[in-house]
Amino acid sequence: MRRQLLIGSLSLATGTVGFLSTSLLPRPPSKLAGRHHDLCRMCAPSSDAQEGLGASPALTREGWLKATTAAAALGVGIAVSPGSSTAADGGAPKGLPASGYFVQHAVFKVPDMDEEVKFFTEGLGMKVVRQREVNGVRNVFVAYGDESLQTKDGGYFSLELVYDPKAPPGYSTGGPFQYLGLTLSSTLATIAYKVDAAGGTVVPHWFGTKDFVEATSPSGTTVRVKEGKRRDPFSVVAFGTQFPDKATAYFHNVLGMKEQDAGLLKVLGPLAGDALRLSGYDKAGVSVALNPVDSKIFEGGTFGKLAVLTKDTKALADKVSASGGAKTGGGDVLFAGEVPGIGTKVANTIDFEGRGVVFVDYDDFEGEMKPPSSAQEES
Repeated sequence: MRRQLLIGSLSLATGTVGFLSTSLLPRPPSKLAGRHHDLCRMCAPSSDAQEGLGASPALTREGWLKATTAAAALGVGIAVSPGSSTAADGGAPKGLPASGYFVQHAVFKVPDMDEEVKFFTEGLGMKVVRQREVNGVRNVFVAYGDESLQTKDGGYFSLELVYDPKAPPGYSTGGPFQYLGLTLSSTLATIAYKVDAAGGTVVPHWFGTKDFVEATSPSGTTVRVKEGKRRDPFSVVAFGTQFPDKATAYFHNVLGMKEQDAGLLKVLGPLAGDALRLSGYDKAGVSVALNPVDSKIFEGGTFGKLAVLTKDTKALADKVSASGGAKTGGGDVLFAGEVPGIGTKVANTIDFEGRGVVFVDYDDFEGEMKPPSSAQEES
């Protein structure tokens, strides 16, 4: 134990000295300069790393800074090795999970589709998996893999970006939405550099206080990215609530979720101790974090809703209708039936603080998907 404490103290001292001594070094011009915290300004990868060629054998200024910063983080015990897993994570789902539910995607309104797609693809490594027009409105889905639960390596959570030129002024996500939690294998320095280069804004944090990169997209969506390994990088959709117990009861008793073990995410990952409880349907799937806030939740914003797959949307609509209504601490059904122009059966709901959850018929959802193998056979 003494030896571990000594090593930690030495690491912290080494990192702190290295960090403080950077003020004595000349700073090269950087796109990050003038926009973010000093730590972010100094974390851009070397040119070799940017091109994917690996680090230069010589110890560059950037490499030295990363090494000393990492040493300091390890010294205070907030870092996790790149090879560690930060959440329970199984293989690809084979159809709808045993719970009967699957958190499938989140919807955001965006005033500039090209800017937003660039942020999520070039900055965070996602890809465009499908596009469509609904009543003349362009929708783009981005994810880390195939959305379908029937393909060999599918079941990836996605973001549905809906073009809306009248999105709220100031690009406020508004409402109860707080952030998306991800886990990526890249170093935090590389992640910060890429999201900045892709048009995002890195949120400054005091040195050594956060073990994740926090950034906002051009449309204002906040993401928190931790370094680690996870099959589907998406792990958390976080909401704020003035009434944690009431909100948790609604998600569990009405929407059918269960409490999930946050594990290291609570102390090391995107949650960083924020979440009172983590709720979800399955350990390997995306969970919902309900974080206490002091201010009243206001309506509006660019966040639309969270989409959940199920076999019986009518049953969910009935449960929400029987919950007493949003004005009395329950929820309301905004729409139940087939979506015009698509035909997919849904139950669009909203709770007492404005959190939108739409339940989507699983079979209809799979009908919207077209497995790559089928497309190849037809061509």
